[in-house]
Order: sequence, then structure tokens, then C-alpha cells
Amino acid sequence: MSDEEKIITSNVVEEIEELLEKCTKCGMCKSICPIYHEIFEETISPRGRVLLLQNKIYDSLFYNCALCKACEEKCPSKLKLCEAFKKARQVLIDNKKETDVNKKMIKNIREFGNPLGKEPEKAKDLFCC
Repeated sequence: MSDEEKIITSNVVEEIEELLEKCTKCGMCKSICPIYHEIFEETISPRGRVLLLQNKIYDSLFYNCALCKACEEKCPSKLKLCEAFKKARQVLIDNKKETDVNKKMIKNIREFGNPLGKEPEKAKDLFCC
């Protein structure tokens, strides 16, 4: 990693810390997270992710977040949790810890304009403009 990349990553880590510094770890976010309700693992919950980030642990599980912002709606401190999770993904990418699925999705979005990787069929029943 070049010095420039280290600086960018360092700045991103600082931004994450600022976003999460007021977290009280109350767990209100956990109660509404759709991913947690499917997997039932604390590290998958928003609170679990916050704890990992506060301990500077960056793991591919940050790609499991749907970024639906339900946790932000429930957060009594009104934290921008999804912003922190997106920045965690940036740290992972900067450190070449990107998943194959994520690489494929990004490639498909760039090539086809959607994450599925093929031209979506046009709906014949719809009319627009």
C-alpha cells in the first residue's frame, strides 16, 4: 500500500470513529435490522458492527449490511451508522479485502448498469413518457 493509500485509509478510519463516538451500544438498532433477524449473530447486528469498528476490526461481514438505514431510524442518538459501514467497506477495498461477489457486482453495475450482470428485460405492459 502506498503512502497516499495509507493516508486515505487513515482519514477514513478517523471519519468512522467520529461517526460512532456517541454510540451508547443500547441495542435499539439491533431490534430492527433485517440482516440480524435472518442470521441472529451479534457481529452481524449494527451494534456488533459498531463494536468491531471501535476495536478497529475490519471484516468482510460489513458487506452483509443491506444499508437499509432501519438502524439509523431506530437509533436514539441519530447516528449515521450506514455511512460508517460504507466507509468500513472502503477501508476493506483500500486494503484489497474485497469479496469476489462484491467485485462481480461492481463490474456488472459498470458494464450493464445493474448488479445482476445482464440487460433487464423490458416490461411490455409498462408505458413511459
